Amino acid sequence: MVYQATQAIYDALKAHDLECGIEARDEFSAVHVGINTEKASFEVRFISRSEENDVALRVFNLLKFPEDRIESMLIAVNRCNFRFRFMCFCVDTRNNSIDVSYDFTAATDDIGEAAYELLMRSAGIIDDCYPELMKEISG
Repeated sequence: MVYQATQAIYDALKAHDLECGIEARDEFSAVHVGINTEKASFEVRFISRSEENDVALRVFNLLKFPEDRIESMLIAVNRCNFRFRFMCFCVDTRNNSIDVSYDFTAATDDIGEAAYELLMRSAGIIDDCYPELMKEISG
């Protein structure tokens, strides 16, 4: 099932000439869009789990790092989170990776345009933090 927020986000991204796709499962629907910035390439997912504006922006596996870099990655991620408080950079210790998340408020009037705006902002934020994260990986 494709939830209404998923369809609205898909329609808005297509209206802005972005290539994207929809994934529909029993428990969620999602819009996938690939982003290429000056410093990074990654996939953004807008995940909906109900007919409400229940939308989560997620970037999984933005960066992978060796296990011996976990402590320094936690410090680097905390610095990014301090600078950009509304987006959350997370260290996934099971996969030794960095994920990024943002949860939309359910009271969002135009979820499609809000998702487009956050997509653009997230690209800039990730571009700002990417060199610092890469520096920690390389030691």
